[in-house]
Amino acid sequence: MSIGEVKAALREANQLFDQGKATFEVIDTSLDEVTGLAVSTLYDSQQAEAENARGALADAARAVESTLRAINASTENAGTYLRELG
Repeated sequence: MSIGEVKAALREANQLFDQGKATFEVIDTSLDEVTGLAVSTLYDSQQAEAENARGALADAARAVESTLRAINASTENAGTYLRELG
């Protein structure tokens, strides 16, 4: 693989990262809305199902945030590598 091909692949990867990031940002916003509704609905509920739902929503939020951090780091690393290639 030539340097030009590597650069092209990195640029394509960055475009795909941007698309993935946009998708996960929509998911994050939607999850925030759903979480707000669920918390309001389940307010003061001590039932096991309510606790499980709150836990699952918190787990989902952490997973989305982790994915967004990974995408950002990957984009940054690819950009650094592209700059180093010239």
